[in-house]
Amino acid sequence: MFTQNQRDLLKVLGLAALLAGLVWFFGSIIWVVQLSVISLLLVYFLLPGVEYLERRHNISHSLSVTAIFFMFLGLIVALFAIIVPLTQRELERIARSAPGYLEQFQYFLFEAGRYLELIGVNPNYLVDFLGFPTELQPLLESIMRLAIIFGESIIDIFFILFIVFYLLYDFHNVRSYFMGLVPPPQRGKAEDVMQIIDTNLGGYIRGTIIRCILVGVFVGVSLYIIGMPYALLLGVLAGVFDVVLYIGPYLAALPALLIAFSPQTPSFIVVALIYIVVQAVESMVLSPVLLSKTVKLRPITVIISLLVGLQVAGFLGLIIAVPLAGIAKNLVEYIGYKQGGEDDGVGNGEGATREITGKIVE
Repeated sequence: MFTQNQRDLLKVLGLAALLAGLVWFFGSIIWVVQLSVISLLLVYFLLPGVEYLERRHNISHSLSVTAIFFMFLGLIVALFAIIVPLTQRELERIARSAPGYLEQFQYFLFEAGRYLELIGVNPNYLVDFLGFPTELQPLLESIMRLAIIFGESIIDIFFILFIVFYLLYDFHNVRSYFMGLVPPPQRGKAEDVMQIIDTNLGGYIRGTIIRCILVGVFVGVSLYIIGMPYALLLGVLAGVFDVVLYIGPYLAALPALLIAFSPQTPSFIVVALIYIVVQAVESMVLSPVLLSKTVKLRPITVIISLLVGLQVAGFLGLIIAVPLAGIAKNLVEYIGYKQGGEDDGVGNGEGATREITGKIVE
């Protein structure tokens, strides 16, 4: 017979072994999890198109899913056939020229440092100032690898498209199945929670994709008009990094501003103005219009969410961190409303519950 201490020790060891097994299991299927999450995000983006064809044009579900999916597939094919090869070529050119751009940028910093020294700036600050390019180069190399990584992900894209099609076709059935697992007395609350998730996740993903496309096109076209080299690549980078609220636009501007120090490029000030205008239009027009119903978080909350998402799940974490934070915030508000309604003797019944949910997700 085991003593009480031995039994407690065995319980602790068993729990530790279970946790270790769960960590190993999720680590071994992380690829599947990532593909599933990306597929679900794309389904949320495409689902309104399917519902529009069904409700407004009385097209069957099968035909609606097929039409929307093949439109999306055509867009992917066009992306690979036109944009990706051009982007990869520009990426190779800019990678070969990067040392020269860094040297020119360092020379500019050296001249600026001499001027600062003349006006009495502490020389210790100048050392850090002039060492900035050595810290910038790893960041630029990471940015340059994005297109290469994207080009090597063809197998992942194939699996994602496969999952997207069948999940888009069975989305409502899958949702109804999980709703059926909820006990009937709690089903109304489960529907409210699902509505909060749909509003935050679906609205954020759709708004973000549209916002990133508009920003990427505007930056690329503007840079092309002023004669900036690598305009297509810089536009793609602007669209990709714009996924990251607040921080992304500044990261996307770094390569363009670095290239703008070359004598063969347009004025540094003109290039900087383009990014400043894009950032202003995005923050004052695009984000309020496209994300007003989904991102009601303070900037510090968004930034902390992004950092946590990056640490936990990399680039995918950057995409889903903000809507998950919005979902958590709305769920806390929903629980508070429900508890307040019960304490006051109001808010009971499905109609009142829907009113509460509507206030939260408006």
